[in-house]
Amino acid sequence: MDLFKKNIAVGVSVTPEIGLEVAQIDFASQTVLKYGTRQLNYDNNRKEIADLDIFKETLQDLLLELQIPKGSDIYLNIPAITFKVKDYPASLNEEQLTNVLEEELLEHPIFKETDPAIDAVKLPNSTIQFNKIAYTAAQKVMLIEIAMQIKDLGFKLAGIDTSVNSTLNALIYKERIDVNPSSSWVLLLVDNSYCRVLPMQGRNYVDCFEEKISIGEVLGDAENYATVVSTVKPILKNLPSQYLCVVSNTNIISAEILAGQLQYNAPIIHQEGNSFAKTPFMEVSADIDNSTACLISLGVIGAAINREFGDNSTAHLNLYNASLGDVYLMEQPPVLKLGSLSITMSLENMIKVIIVLAAIVIAINIFVMVITGNIMAQKNSRLDELGTQIKSVEQFLKENENVSTELFDEGDEIRIGLLHNKNIYTYYTIVGTEIPKKLWLTKLELGENTTIEGQADNLESVYSFFRNIKDYDPDSPIKLQKLGLATINSSLQEISSEDSGFDTDSIITSMNADYYQFRISDAPEVQQEKGKKSKAKSKKGSSSISELPDIDDIK
Repeated sequence: MDLFKKNIAVGVSVTPEIGLEVAQIDFASQTVLKYGTRQLNYDNNRKEIADLDIFKETLQDLLLELQIPKGSDIYLNIPAITFKVKDYPASLNEEQLTNVLEEELLEHPIFKETDPAIDAVKLPNSTIQFNKIAYTAAQKVMLIEIAMQIKDLGFKLAGIDTSVNSTLNALIYKERIDVNPSSSWVLLLVDNSYCRVLPMQGRNYVDCFEEKISIGEVLGDAENYATVVSTVKPILKNLPSQYLCVVSNTNIISAEILAGQLQYNAPIIHQEGNSFAKTPFMEVSADIDNSTACLISLGVIGAAINREFGDNSTAHLNLYNASLGDVYLMEQPPVLKLGSLSITMSLENMIKVIIVLAAIVIAINIFVMVITGNIMAQKNSRLDELGTQIKSVEQFLKENENVSTELFDEGDEIRIGLLHNKNIYTYYTIVGTEIPKKLWLTKLELGENTTIEGQADNLESVYSFFRNIKDYDPDSPIKLQKLGLATINSSLQEISSEDSGFDTDSIITSMNADYYQFRISDAPEVQQEKGKKSKAKSKKGSSSISELPDIDDIK
């Protein structure tokens, strides 16, 4: 959808040597997609467009010719009236700094007659005590009129910069200069009425020396070049650096020729920004011929890349700012502040905010639905369990609907319980009260069948225990199924000899070396062994059990 596309950015430049320029650049491929120019008179003495009505008509023609869609963002470049880089106390707030700059500008002839629109930026190479500030200014009334004209044409004025900063941005963008942070260099800009010498550290301004010059076509080349050389020579003498870059934006001075006449203690490079250019500064589309491409100024390139180049610039100046007062505020979308975060509520940003909010709402709804679904699933599962339990209870009630509490007798229930568990109660009683001395049990299984196994050191204890069982339940089928004599073997002595705390001799003595093992049971699998007689012969190192005759008839 076109609604979600970013507005086209178009550079517009008022260039005295050319006129009015319009350019659209593909920032990523560094290609000029569209370019057009028209003559436009510029008052070099008053530093302003000679006729703003003609400016509006000329701009309208160029935008229509280049088929720039309505609503596009326009970034304007104008000739620099003044450009300064100075240190100011870090204690000054924004309002105080503005007051100081306005007082300084009153010394400039232009701003003695008209109010300035100012933009200033703190540079990264500031110190704790001092802020290094780069600032530029232009006539406020002129900028207000231009802003209103661009709005009337159906376009959006997004930024205004001046030729000094626009030129530097173009040079950095095309990597025509070394802006390594450790690189110390000097930029010399020459136009029709000023020479500006700017010491640089990487891409940061360090200072600015601005000198007015008088050159022109009526003078000879020798005199024009001599004027420039004599003006900048004493400044350059005191500015040692790694290299000097000469840029000429006037058709009177060739940067190449001037570089050859300057004496400097470091290499000198040059860049033509005028009619002396023999090759285009950057690639152009097939619709732009080579002769036209050579005319494209550094100023219009700096304007066309203004929006995308912002993150690369340490002095992102914009004269279309709050200093224009009500006009600026009327044209600017409101700003939404969320703590330290500020969001410009333009149409594009509002759409983004709405999309983000909608996504958040959808995500929350999905999350709630998932959580609710899980809870509902758990509730349904619990309801199913309760339903099953209810059905079970209902079935029980249905089966026992004829049962009355009047029919329930606690005594009967106890007697029934005792009757069903008589066998178990009997044997627990015997085990607890009727075990003879010198007899001990090793196994007791009570249930559907009963099995009791144990040991004793004499036969009488075994017979007495069996009689007690039969006396408690004479009808029980339980029998003394196995009774045998076992002898403690040598393995016990061998194991005990390894443990000094195990007195083998005393154990053997107390048991008279022999003891009896028995089994009393009514289990079928045990009864099947009845009548089977065997005598076990012990292996070396193992105990032996000697079977005695059955005594099932003992009473």
